[in-house]
Amino acid sequence: MGWGRLIWLGSVATPLSAVLVLRTQEVHTGLLGYAALAHLVAVASSFLLPWRRWSAWALIAFPVFSTASVAVVATAVPGISGVYGGFFALCFAYTGLFLPRGASVVLLAPALVAYFGTLPAVDGTAFVRATFLAVAWIVLGELLGLLRRRQVALLHELRVENETDALTGLANRRGMERFLAGAAGGDILIVFDLDNFKRLNDAHGHAEGDRALRTFGRVLAGELRTRDRAARSGGEEMVVLLRCSTESRCGISLTRRLRAGLESAYPGLTFSAGIAVVDADRSVDQALEAADHAMYAAKTGGRDQVWVADPDRSGELRPVADFGLRRPDAVPVS
Repeated sequence: MGWGRLIWLGSVATPLSAVLVLRTQEVHTGLLGYAALAHLVAVASSFLLPWRRWSAWALIAFPVFSTASVAVVATAVPGISGVYGGFFALCFAYTGLFLPRGASVVLLAPALVAYFGTLPAVDGTAFVRATFLAVAWIVLGELLGLLRRRQVALLHELRVENETDALTGLANRRGMERFLAGAAGGDILIVFDLDNFKRLNDAHGHAEGDRALRTFGRVLAGELRTRDRAARSGGEEMVVLLRCSTESRCGISLTRRLRAGLESAYPGLTFSAGIAVVDADRSVDQALEAADHAMYAAKTGGRDQVWVADPDRSGELRPVADFGLRRPDAVPVS
């Protein structure tokens, strides 16, 4: 939006500069003053408008307003019509860089109307020149738009690759730090750790351990909603951020679904999990630490369990789910 405001100011600053340099005699100061005032009001108002809530197409107001104002200013200073050619190109460059695909075509009609408004006379030569300019404007805008979209796609691809764990397909530790930075009060943090993973590697080899991790990552990703996030924080440990804005029951429900899905996808593979809620009295780092402590409590309690760090009991750890599939004598905890 900052560049759009500069274009608005430039549509007045350009002719004013030309007047000073070329010392044009014919200037309708009243009309030029009203145009300058309108631009200042528009720029000031733009700081109050909720641009981020609107569609990206809302930004087309900047080049449309600028091209229209150029026609008004050209009427106020008719002797400098030749200085506006580059300004129209600048408007189409802005459109290509900041607006969605095809915006240059939408801008073409008001731009041509404004262009003819800057000319002292319209004849056949003017129409031919306008045709060549229109093609150049469209090519400029769409080419810049294409280059911008390719750059954005490349940066996204590089960021995803840089923040994704190649084995599980979940976020890596760098990606985890990014999504944890956006956690808010009411969100749920869960720390998972695969049970007896070292024993699995020792007995069946690292290839089987990798298969277990891939399976867990795939099943976990399938249970998450679009707004939830998961990461492999290291080794066989995973961290999940649930945007539930509710009690820890949301996390307990996920662990039950995940446990059932994992038993079908990789029979015998279990996990221990700890849950904590981010709230006013517990920061993200504190919640992560509390969830980690709860996970270790589940390990100590016999594995294949889910424990919660209860904020209402001064961080007391308590079990909320005991799947007990590896311990026939275990009694589920309600």
